[in-house]
Amino acid sequence: MTTTSSALAATDLGALLAQHPLGWWMAGAVAFALLGIAALTGLRSLRQHVGAPLGRVFPPQARWVLVAAMAASACTLVLAGATLAELAESGSAQGYWGALDDALAASLQAQASAAVLQWFATLTHLGDTWVLTALALGVAAALWLRRHRLLATGWLVAMAGNGALTKVLKNLFERVRPEHTHGIAEASGYSFPSGHSSASMVAYAMLAYLATRLLPRAWHLPAVMLAGALIFTTGWSRVVLHVHYASDVLAGWLLGGTWMVCTVLIMESVSRWRSPALATAAAQRL
Repeated sequence: MTTTSSALAATDLGALLAQHPLGWWMAGAVAFALLGIAALTGLRSLRQHVGAPLGRVFPPQARWVLVAAMAASACTLVLAGATLAELAESGSAQGYWGALDDALAASLQAQASAAVLQWFATLTHLGDTWVLTALALGVAAALWLRRHRLLATGWLVAMAGNGALTKVLKNLFERVRPEHTHGIAEASGYSFPSGHSSASMVAYAMLAYLATRLLPRAWHLPAVMLAGALIFTTGWSRVVLHVHYASDVLAGWLLGGTWMVCTVLIMESVSRWRSPALATAAAQRL
């Protein structure tokens, strides 16, 4: 597909998405809920097979397990960084993402009603800094008081680390936000990547992960499905409100998801290294 045809296809897609923002929100929430189920399946497989055949090569107490997790996390972050850079460049040029960003933003600005904007202005608070900060402190305190010190530390590292990375990348790419003059929602600062999207990805996905560590199996599926729906809702609301381009949100999801996966890998490895009995119990709870 040539650059011109790719841009035209992106323009058509942007116009289509803008025609039914509520319908696409519901479809996206369902799709992300299904992705949550897939992630839960992957986590269950990881925990069930962590002892074989790797357990015969490395004993549960071996620090190589932690080293391997850190190496895998570093590779994942490098790959995600390269993808983010490519996404930022394509979004600023007249390529696929640039055309999709412009078409979707322009179509939404022309077609979205005040009622739709008001609805998404309410939903977008799911990713507000004050909401997630209160959530981070409350969850950390509850985990610490219940003596889940490793989980509390991992939770705080996930939340704080993502916030720092998002700020660094915003200042690095310095992308200007799309024009939003409807007055229903306001946003300042740079646009890429979306802080609401990355923070909600980490917060709600990590909450679902904590559910798999602490709650009975019956709660796991509802937790991951709800997390997926909340993550998509927050990101899509930023696009509908014209405060972010679609590529900003996609980059935010990529950043937050990568950071969360790296954190979980290390937390799982530390748990296995420090307490093989607890790691086995966690696998059985899944």
